[in-house]
Amino acid sequence: MPGAVLAAFASLTTLFVTSRFEYAYVWAHGDKANALQYRVAAVWSGQEGSFLLWATAAAICALFTVGRTGDYRRWYTVATSIVLGGLASILAFESPFRMNLFDGKVVMPETGQGLAPSLLNYWVVIHPPVIFLGFGALTVLFAMGFAAMMSPDRESWLPIVRPWSIAAMSVLGLGLCMGGFWAYETLGWGGFWMWDPVENVSFVPWVLTIAFTHGLLVQKAKQGWGGANLLMGGLPFLVFVYGTFLTRSGMLSQASVHSFAEMESSALKLLLVLMGVTFVGYLGLWGIRLFQARKETDKAPSAAWNNRKGWYVAGNISLGALAFATLVGMSVPLVQALKGQAPKVVEEVLYHQVLSWVFIPLMFFMSVAPFISWKGTDPKELGQRLYTILCVAVGLAATVVFLFLVTPMKQIVNFHPAIRMPAGIQVNGLAWVMFLLTVCSFTLVGNAWKVVDLWKRSKLGTAPFLAHLGVATLMTGLILSRGLEMKEDTFVMEGHPGKALGYTLEYKGMSSDVSDRWNQAKFDVFAPGQKTPAYTATPGMYQVNMPDGSQSMMVWPSIRHTPFYDVYFSLGQAQKAQSEPMTLPLNETVNINGAKVTYTETTRTGEFGAAGTKFGAKLVVEKAGKKETLEPQLQIGSAEGLSHQPVKSSDGTTFGLLGMNVADKSIQLQVGLNMWVFPVEIFHKPLTGLVWFGTGLMTIAGLLSAFAARASVKSPSPARKGKRVQGIADDRELASMT
Repeated sequence: MPGAVLAAFASLTTLFVTSRFEYAYVWAHGDKANALQYRVAAVWSGQEGSFLLWATAAAICALFTVGRTGDYRRWYTVATSIVLGGLASILAFESPFRMNLFDGKVVMPETGQGLAPSLLNYWVVIHPPVIFLGFGALTVLFAMGFAAMMSPDRESWLPIVRPWSIAAMSVLGLGLCMGGFWAYETLGWGGFWMWDPVENVSFVPWVLTIAFTHGLLVQKAKQGWGGANLLMGGLPFLVFVYGTFLTRSGMLSQASVHSFAEMESSALKLLLVLMGVTFVGYLGLWGIRLFQARKETDKAPSAAWNNRKGWYVAGNISLGALAFATLVGMSVPLVQALKGQAPKVVEEVLYHQVLSWVFIPLMFFMSVAPFISWKGTDPKELGQRLYTILCVAVGLAATVVFLFLVTPMKQIVNFHPAIRMPAGIQVNGLAWVMFLLTVCSFTLVGNAWKVVDLWKRSKLGTAPFLAHLGVATLMTGLILSRGLEMKEDTFVMEGHPGKALGYTLEYKGMSSDVSDRWNQAKFDVFAPGQKTPAYTATPGMYQVNMPDGSQSMMVWPSIRHTPFYDVYFSLGQAQKAQSEPMTLPLNETVNINGAKVTYTETTRTGEFGAAGTKFGAKLVVEKAGKKETLEPQLQIGSAEGLSHQPVKSSDGTTFGLLGMNVADKSIQLQVGLNMWVFPVEIFHKPLTGLVWFGTGLMTIAGLLSAFAARASVKSPSPARKGKRVQGIADDRELASMT
């Protein structure tokens, strides 16, 4: 079955690359004019293709793992076949291979409709394959857990599944961060993460995979948790299937910034069957095995605050609370929809208010656990070490804030952020950000200490702690760039600069035309007191035709990256400038945008009161020595009343007749200038680069850990047995991945 899925994906990719528009899905998402990478990306840009991408990722992971499953292979194959068979059955109804038919005959249009304009971005090429590869790896964890429960040997699966749990955690985390980078660079709201339901559908399985990975470390150290790990192995996949139902059922179509079409009814029923079979089958089997093992005595050391198992228990409880709270939040729109209410997402601020209380202890556990042994650690020794780490962390956080105050960074940092707590309580924003920065610094210092301790003994053994450093760096960047950001908005017109955050913004024209997808508006940005621009911001701006015939303006931000902060230039919905309605008496002249406009006479075509009769006003417009006569009109309609028929001058100025006074023959006129009005919002985002650096470090270190875990289960040659003993000892240092 994996081979058939891969063949289907290759076939669909070929159809897109060769522009075979006789296929309805290719016609709906493909376009000859698109570059090759976007024609390939169009494969997964729609509902059908994304399901095929999920099946393909699961098939690839299954093929890579099946040869290493040993005695678990039979039931592993059964579990993966159920998943792939379920996805294949869904694709039978959500098929990307349907033909374009007209009167029963195949029709091949000359070109396709192409990708949605917002998707023509390089992130659409790399983000979906990466995150779906993470989703595919969840199938491995699920199938191995199922196979282990079906086997009398529920211990030997550990070295097989552990490398894949670390790899799934790393790749899924990378995919999540890529989605945040995509949002940051295109949506224009100045942030990476909004706790959107579709984002959470990926986030919750990732958190559960982290918990599972830590659970495997406990079991590997012969500290128990065998039964709990069997449960946790399947939960990430099960939650993802549930999340897929949430996002593809159509219930969140009005509650998410992501757009997914509602599934075909038979396909949706099959997705529900897949969800039911996997949930009932896996959880039911786990319950049976738990019942059978109820009389077994757990001989593993008990969890206590002074041994590593106790801290892992606390850490996994925190991870579980984080996942559960997020799962509840993302399910709220579904509950509302089932009640017949309009679904609404839980606000971002509420997530922050609730989850920050889980985040704080979680970071603390990540800092302390590496210094505690499995057998127990002397409290005095531990306390002294943590006190030293805390002092360094406080000093590091204070140094960061001090540098903000005494360097030019003080010009771009908001020292009075507004922080809302539950029950409407307001707290000192700087103090709260400083506290969170200290928490992250504590994690950074503790894990950096551990890396230094281990470096000479086992460079590869430092990978988990480097991953911790990546997570702490990433969180530091998110907290500072959002918590201490400065922002201000203004309006900019041609010849009318705007001012925000001390900058003067001057509009300098367009790179092409608003009908061009790659058009950019150009703004010279002047720093305070400077006569030459510091740089030119080039936010994207283009107009698209909507299905209802209306037009909408699409924009994306311009971001200037510096080593210490980003200048984030975001456009709102630009519109043509329009005057307030003005009353103009007969034979009067007014100056409008450098032109003299004289109202000379009224006109009428047709009978008074009859449908179709037109009333007009002759205007003589003189500009730059040139005269032209224009006649905006009002027309009497049969049912809808008066309709306006504006006219446009040679320079693009629009004149609209709003009304006419029969008594004195004055008119009410509205003038639309051929000038854009740009709502602009500028952000200063301090230390945003830490988000990118932390993501890279977290991912690379995680993949190195997965490699180390995989290498540790290879059968050694006699000549390498001595080295393998040391390798196993080093591998035990892979103690606390997050």
